[in-house]
Amino acid sequence: MGRAERQPTLAMKRDAAQQRDLAEYGAKREKILKAAGTVLQRNGVAATTIEAIAKEAGLDRATIYYYFADKGTIFREAIAEGLTDMVTALEEVATSDDPPDVRLRNSMHVLLHAFEKHYPQLYIYLRSGEESSMIDAHLSEELIASGRRYEDVVEAIVRDGIKQEVFTISLPPKVFAKSVTGMLNWTSHWFVPGGPLSADDVADGMADTILNGVMLARRPVAGNGSSAAAGRPA
Repeated sequence: MGRAERQPTLAMKRDAAQQRDLAEYGAKREKILKAAGTVLQRNGVAATTIEAIAKEAGLDRATIYYYFADKGTIFREAIAEGLTDMVTALEEVATSDDPPDVRLRNSMHVLLHAFEKHYPQLYIYLRSGEESSMIDAHLSEELIASGRRYEDVVEAIVRDGIKQEVFTISLPPKVFAKSVTGMLNWTSHWFVPGGPLSADDVADGMADTILNGVMLARRPVAGNGSSAAAGRPA
């Protein structure tokens, strides 16, 4: 009977030890990924080494290799996680029943939140171009695909806004979507988390700027009280 009473206690200790090990393992991986981001931003992809990442993380070189095979593995994991978060949230915006202006604003929040959460890795990848594709061509294709998906979502939102007579634009919807994407991607040259502006501040400011230009003004036309004409889709 005494043995039966001791077993749950031993099992609980083992479980607690396993959970503690998992937490420590996860925390160290995150520490390495964060250090890698700092080194990548400072040195660029080609000049980043495992030694430099280890020094930034306050770990020895062997410890880095215990968690990651090489710098390419570190880079891929950091980027892949950010892309997954971004696309998952973007699909939620795309399938929502919110009005077009709310969906457009929310789509911008999705991108800026991903850029902020996975800073600086996503920005580094955006800026590195062919240098990054040499590390992982598949990941480079995935990034391009996610960018195209964002453009498709914005284009669909704009077309829906025109159809509902809440948007008016002078550009074809596809070109308009590329303009929005380009503006957001350019934040990689100046946005730094923890500064005077948060991701939400930037997203709202950009959304306000865009929506102030495309929201259809409901001004009565003299004589018949009708609203202004809607914009034209391409």
